[in-house]
Amino acid sequence: MASPPPVASPPPPPPPPPTVACAVNRAAALAYEERRLTTPLPASGANVTTNDETPVATRILVDTGFDGFAPAFAAKLCAAGGTTQVTNLEQAVALVKAEGAALWRAAVDRVQRRRASPAASVLPASDDRMLYWARVAMSKELRQWAPSFALSAAQREQLHWEFERASRGQYDIDFPTGNNPAGKKYRRMIISGFDVFTLGTPGTPNTGLRNGNPSGATALEMDGREFTLPDGSTLHVQAYVLPVSYTPFLRGMQEDTLGPWFLPGPKRIDASITISQGSANRFNLEAFNGRFTGPTSGNDGIVFCPPGADRLPSFRWAIGSVTAPDTDPITDVGAGCNVTPPQRWVGYDAATRWLKDFPPQFIESSNPHAAMTTGNTQSGIVRPPGATSQGTEGFDVLWQTSFSYFPDCNAVDTVNVPTHTVFNAMPDLSTIPRPNPAWCSRNGGGGSYLSNESAYRNTLLRDTFMLDIPAGHIHIPVMNNYHSQAITGQPRNDNAITDSRYEAYRTAIVGQTKNLLVVVGNSLIFK
Repeated sequence: MASPPPVASPPPPPPPPPTVACAVNRAAALAYEERRLTTPLPASGANVTTNDETPVATRILVDTGFDGFAPAFAAKLCAAGGTTQVTNLEQAVALVKAEGAALWRAAVDRVQRRRASPAASVLPASDDRMLYWARVAMSKELRQWAPSFALSAAQREQLHWEFERASRGQYDIDFPTGNNPAGKKYRRMIISGFDVFTLGTPGTPNTGLRNGNPSGATALEMDGREFTLPDGSTLHVQAYVLPVSYTPFLRGMQEDTLGPWFLPGPKRIDASITISQGSANRFNLEAFNGRFTGPTSGNDGIVFCPPGADRLPSFRWAIGSVTAPDTDPITDVGAGCNVTPPQRWVGYDAATRWLKDFPPQFIESSNPHAAMTTGNTQSGIVRPPGATSQGTEGFDVLWQTSFSYFPDCNAVDTVNVPTHTVFNAMPDLSTIPRPNPAWCSRNGGGGSYLSNESAYRNTLLRDTFMLDIPAGHIHIPVMNNYHSQAITGQPRNDNAITDSRYEAYRTAIVGQTKNLLVVVGNSLIFK
């Protein structure tokens, strides 16, 4: 009888991954936005009916089930035993990009109802705010990370930059090539939304902390969506979110996100639309984007254009200038009152010295405004309590042609050109004034804040690559409207993080914005 074959010994277990020591430096100075993580809503006063003093960020993150992202990230950066598997900068970059991408996908999945919320959640899937507050909480953990290997200030900044971009969906963008399964074209559209903003001073309870941004909610709702167009082609949408702070724009975050998809190739986009929150109870389709950057601070508290006599197109801050109390100093060349595009995308240096016409003072949108204003995008949209429009559904749509300018680029006096007031239709085009190339911009149709800047940079990139595509800005209605006795018969509660009126605005705004984007998609079948 033959002997049984010898039993092979099991392979030895793999060696444990290398680790290095680490610590959490709770004494590290937090960024301006991170200091809002512990700030609550007002818990007393005439307009308060509940008294929850839990920080707003915590309330939103717990309710949506996003409160675990920052602790899990912190544990990967530095485990409880004071060790980390992240042993060098390259691994740290990979980790922050992966964790940022996971946060973005989780936010998209929640909004698109593929990710469940906690059983006790009161915030609907459509809420956008968990993405912002989870990102800020994770940024705080990254700032306090102290690995035993050396990280320079520039390398730490690189880690935050990569995390920001990944968590905003900027590395998640991809498009199909060729034809759809029916043999028809893919039409590729990229859209942007914004973070929440107007959040108040860190540490001071205020109602701005509960703000959402319907443009961010739209980006999360639309990312990856496909729509069948009248000719059988497929509109494929990709989305990303932008910060409400100037420095990332100055460093080229938007161009670096859009630029690769403007280049020749099988995935080149057919439309690029920027979206932000703007006027009350109406959609504004901005005609003219201005180069000027106004005096409003960003979420980081930094102001790029000062008040008074210095508020001129050519004004630039000196490196190291502090523009507002308790904020970081200016660290980048080109920070000032005019938009400065990155040389790597436009081919000229606009940062080290001001050039009046490089880039241009005004740039025009190329969206299909006639189709968008007359497209009855209000149809089927339930108008929120207190909203007004010419019809009974949704919001009015206006091709907004206003702008203002400096007749003399070296003097503070400006001239305002108001918009026409023809809603849901196009005006007589012969009556619409246009900017004169001799002027300097003071406001585009969308003002002089980061909404206008995102529109300007987008359309500048369109012209840089000489593309004949829809590229322009949609200013969508303000969403942050809560109960009031006069409008809803319910008392105002400044301690609430949501109510039915607030939610009705988001639902209506996102729904009509989606309709407008499909109108843009329909226009592509003629190209």
